[in-house]
Amino acid sequence: MLSLARVGRRLPMGLARRVVGGHSSALLPRCDVMGATNKHAHHPPKNLDQRHRLHIGFASLSSALPFTSEETTMDEPSKLRAGDTALDPQATIMLTSLRGGVSSFDCPAPPSIESNKRLPSGAESTTCWSANRQSEVQLARAFDQAWEELVEEDDSEALRVLNGEEGASVTMTCRLGYRSAVVLSEDEVKDAKDTTETNDCVEREGAFGGDARVGMLYAGKSAEDAEDEVSQPAVVLVHNLSKEYVLHSLRTSPLVQQYKLDKENVGSEGGPAKKVQLLSVAHNPETQIAAYLLSHHGETGDAALLEKAHEHMKQSLTSAFVGYEIAVTEGLIDGYGVDSNGLSLPESHDMHFGWRDVLECAANAYAEVNGDNVGGRASLKVIRLPGNVLETRGLTVANEICSFFGDGNEGDSTEEGLPSFTDDETDPEVHQKRALRKLRKVLPESVEVYVTRPLTAYPYGGTGWGPSSPGLAESSGAPPLFLNGEQDADSSGDSDGKKIDATHPIRILDYQIEAGAVGKDPSLVWSNHHYQQLGARPASYQPILNAALSHFDADEILEASRERDLTMEERETLDGCKLLRDMIHDLDASLDTMKSYAAYEEYLMNKAVPLIYGAFEELDEESTGYLQLFFRVHGMAVRMAVARWTRDLLLAGWNSGEDDASATKDKSQEKTIANVWTTLGFGDFDGGYNIPEEQTLQEFALGRLLKEDAVRGLVIGCSRPEHVLEAMRVADSSDNKK
Repeated sequence: MLSLARVGRRLPMGLARRVVGGHSSALLPRCDVMGATNKHAHHPPKNLDQRHRLHIGFASLSSALPFTSEETTMDEPSKLRAGDTALDPQATIMLTSLRGGVSSFDCPAPPSIESNKRLPSGAESTTCWSANRQSEVQLARAFDQAWEELVEEDDSEALRVLNGEEGASVTMTCRLGYRSAVVLSEDEVKDAKDTTETNDCVEREGAFGGDARVGMLYAGKSAEDAEDEVSQPAVVLVHNLSKEYVLHSLRTSPLVQQYKLDKENVGSEGGPAKKVQLLSVAHNPETQIAAYLLSHHGETGDAALLEKAHEHMKQSLTSAFVGYEIAVTEGLIDGYGVDSNGLSLPESHDMHFGWRDVLECAANAYAEVNGDNVGGRASLKVIRLPGNVLETRGLTVANEICSFFGDGNEGDSTEEGLPSFTDDETDPEVHQKRALRKLRKVLPESVEVYVTRPLTAYPYGGTGWGPSSPGLAESSGAPPLFLNGEQDADSSGDSDGKKIDATHPIRILDYQIEAGAVGKDPSLVWSNHHYQQLGARPASYQPILNAALSHFDADEILEASRERDLTMEERETLDGCKLLRDMIHDLDASLDTMKSYAAYEEYLMNKAVPLIYGAFEELDEESTGYLQLFFRVHGMAVRMAVARWTRDLLLAGWNSGEDDASATKDKSQEKTIANVWTTLGFGDFDGGYNIPEEQTLQEFALGRLLKEDAVRGLVIGCSRPEHVLEAMRVADSSDNKK
């Protein structure tokens, strides 16, 4: 082990976190996705019509909720301060939203069981049961806190929504499909039969017909390996869309219990019951396609197997919708929908399925539950799919759905499905269109399309499947590794931020960067404004880079080596200095190739920081300080490089002007970017976008989607109240004109 110590202080354990901005605001600048501190932003009048299209998600908070902290439990959530009241992080976001007229919220996915220290010890544990409901518990608690705060404030506009006046209501949407499940033997199940109904045995793998294992969360431990000599079962990620599982989940849902079944659910001091519209959506039904192909791989010919897999998926989705229709009649939910990546995938993709399949499943489910009940309609309310300025297939699908339903009046809908002499009678799609036309009377009059991850673009929908990848249905090829809880080699921890892959998508963002020279109080500016006004690197970057390289040049030891033999400690110190200088040089040289800040963070955590720990037993305080300063300013430079690359990808050769007529186009750059779009599997390249330099990428991307008439909602992940305020500002600025 090497020692680079004047004072002899050990490398602090907190350095790894501070290097990548984990918990110390003193080391790295704020990296807001959106924030209210944009000095260049104007604040237009409130546009409630556009604000109502915003649906606030908490995906970026789900990994920070109680199950990842040893200090917090379901009864003791982490707190933030809002005024004089201690609120959950989600509550501050909900409070900000409701104050601004935004009343639709998306329940985050349950926290990953693998990050929880209190793993199951047997069939009678409740770890998985609790984890599967943790996000709902947290969302209900956050909403109740926001409610109490608004009642105390007597905010008339927000209370009108909370009280359900004039058709207003709060909407909460939950996804259903995936769950954590313990793996138990038949003997373990038999021993647990007489225990409580709220334990892990009830939701074990195989407890419901249609369970499909899609990942390994925890491998389990034998009694010999466990610290307390008690064996721990494996925990797997399971996907299920059966009617039985849907009804079980909804009947035991904390949100259903609190806002649908608890008739005494009132506000503070006996106030009115909270008016909550509860929707549940079948999450990623295309997973059933992949699971079927995995379990039947190589049994029949490729085309026949794929056709059977799609039929299996439709049967599973119909079963889920049957459960949902029953749940609507029982008053458990107000409607249902589907949230699917497969809807935005190209038709050539094995995991693609069409929006007409969703309508067909909903109509068949309604008929199964209601029989010949004349006058009723399916309770399908929403179709959610990925869509953004890069993944444009989702927007095409949204327009097709909108065209099918027209303006919600039967007379405005398309004439799709009418017989035509040009129809190919052997085409299954022709028969499906005709069947849907006959089912119009039971289909809903309209279905809203919501776009998910509007600021995040995944190559090939995040499936890891590209043109060179073998299809799942091909007997000679292997299915995507993520279905077994693994990663592709290209998307492993070896990523250093220089490429985009299935686990490191493109974030359509500008970042807030510290502006100002070394020694001066920094101010925060957006990376696009910094690039325009101050250059491509933070002003403090080059001085700090030079200072760090100088500090580790080991001149004194090199000079001594010319006069005498070095001691063992001096030789090790010289080697250590060379290692650090090489690492700093490499990081500096890679700046202009950076495409993913998340991958860069992983590289630091998995490669750079362990390299430092492995090489040095001790670091003096001054050396530690230089490293921290370098990583801080380098992180800002990486953000700027990533944002610039993303902007260039969207510009596709445009040199911004006030409008398309005054802008110029670099045809060579356009051709290069078109090839990148194709390589990453995005929608058809349409020439890029003329993005004003003064506009942040998130403002442009959200504003563009809000101008799409077919898109009735944007599901936006917010981890800070400022993100909500910025999203509302973009909505207020949107004029609905493309």
